Amino acid sequence: MATITSRGRALGPCVTVLFGTDQGKYPDGNSVLVRGSAGSLLIDPSQSVHAASPALQVDQVVLTHAHEDHVAGLSAVQTGAISVHVRDLAALQSVAGLMALYGLPADRIPAMTELVTERFHYFGWPSATGFDDGASWDLGGVVVRAISSPGHTGGHCLFAIDQADGPTVVVTGDIDLSSFGPYYGDAGSSLEEFEATLRMLPKIVADHYVTFHHKGVVDGHDAFVAAVSVFGEAINRREGALLGLLAQRRTLEQLVEIGIVYRPGTRPAVFGDSVEQRSIRQHLDRLLLNDAIVTDGSEYWRL
Repeated sequence: MATITSRGRALGPCVTVLFGTDQGKYPDGNSVLVRGSAGSLLIDPSQSVHAASPALQVDQVVLTHAHEDHVAGLSAVQTGAISVHVRDLAALQSVAGLMALYGLPADRIPAMTELVTERFHYFGWPSATGFDDGASWDLGGVVVRAISSPGHTGGHCLFAIDQADGPTVVVTGDIDLSSFGPYYGDAGSSLEEFEATLRMLPKIVADHYVTFHHKGVVDGHDAFVAAVSVFGEAINRREGALLGLLAQRRTLEQLVEIGIVYRPGTRPAVFGDSVEQRSIRQHLDRLLLNDAIVTDGSEYWRL
């Protein structure tokens, strides 16, 4: 097997993007390796990292969040420390914690457990530690700093990388700027927090932005801000679709069956229904709060 660095892109002297298959299309992703004079750090080890030969050796691994695809390569990395934001720590330490973060119905948990353990090599890392907002790692000539960006999960973070003799880089995790748009369909997700994060993003100025999926590297602040705007518009598109469905009375179950998140034929079998339900429920709660719709406790409809 080829070494993963053969598919990399250097962003200055200390930072290398390790591209996954198809620019990190799920279930793969784009990892980031940071090497300074005093240490090394890997962000979000992907499926491609797991397949790499020889295995990567780093002083520590940090995660933007604890979803299965962001730790798929973790078991193959030789490292002395693993950490994630404290709000996601339980999901990293055990499969049970991960299932709680997803919030799946009980009858879907066995299939999801099989998926994350067999396909993503996810077995839990009890010794992993949690970091707080603003945590930083000085690797010698390069500093990595966590920026809290919740919504996708409660603990989702960006990582700003400041090189003494190179460009600034921001790792955006699952703020992946894809046409799919923001994902807020887990029990650990929040539409409200995601929207606050989207409002914060244009204030983060860097030379390069690295997404875990799809885009890979976005060069320049102007291009990043434009991509964030398109990415966030998916929220309005979904809410508009939901309001269209509510031109007639419908139950939550009927709304989930039709869906506003996944295109027809693309809903994942194991967790897709749960994502639709959680996402739709958050939009319904907001529309009810704004008096845009009403409910009798069973059905919802537009005023």
